[in-house]
Amino acid sequence: MTSRVAMGFVLAIGAALLAPAAQARGIDCSKATTRLDKIICADPQMREYDGRIATAYASALTVWNGAIAAYVRRDQAAWLSAFRAIGVDDNGGCTLDDRDCIRAEMLHRTEDVESGTYVHSGVYLAADGRKLLLTPRRANGYALRVFKLPDRNVTSLDEERAALWDGPNAMVAKMGDANGAPLPKACTLRLVPTPLAIAVTQTGACDGHSYAGSYRRDLKQTLADYQLELF
Repeated sequence: MTSRVAMGFVLAIGAALLAPAAQARGIDCSKATTRLDKIICADPQMREYDGRIATAYASALTVWNGAIAAYVRRDQAAWLSAFRAIGVDDNGGCTLDDRDCIRAEMLHRTEDVESGTYVHSGVYLAADGRKLLLTPRRANGYALRVFKLPDRNVTSLDEERAALWDGPNAMVAKMGDANGAPLPKACTLRLVPTPLAIAVTQTGACDGHSYAGSYRRDLKQTLADYQLELF
């Protein structure tokens, strides 16, 4: 099992139509019918994660007066679609007999939606076709990838303290190659996010490419649409 549910099979179109209120409530254990729901309801830690996910999701819907609610719904629906496929689709992920794996998946989701970076996560597009993917991590952590295929691709370094906040309003990430390994020369990106855009400035050669500029948030896409680019 990888660290997250494999997302290639996600059928987000149908899941995106799920009622947000239903998603925000979490599982009603008095009405649990599926084996997965019963497994969660029988496990105190999983029930806690389910409640925390629901609370964080409901809060994210209201951020900036609902400015990113469309993205939050799609992101939650994509995760739910993958998670609910445990025991149904042979996705190379958890099985219903592996409680530790299910618990770990719920913990990962809990850490993502409770992250201080979650409200800025997602897909951002520049006018020239460059794309910026901002992935939330535990606490205020995040991972960053900026690319324009086929060969312009940088990823925050795969090391501690490579992607940090500089005060409450800016992120600073040390960037590496497509695999998060160091580049020949230092490359640092500074991000100043607003609800629907991110302004990027660059320090260093960044392998001869520029990643600076303005990126607008695309509320119709989620990180699940870019799994190959993320990992």
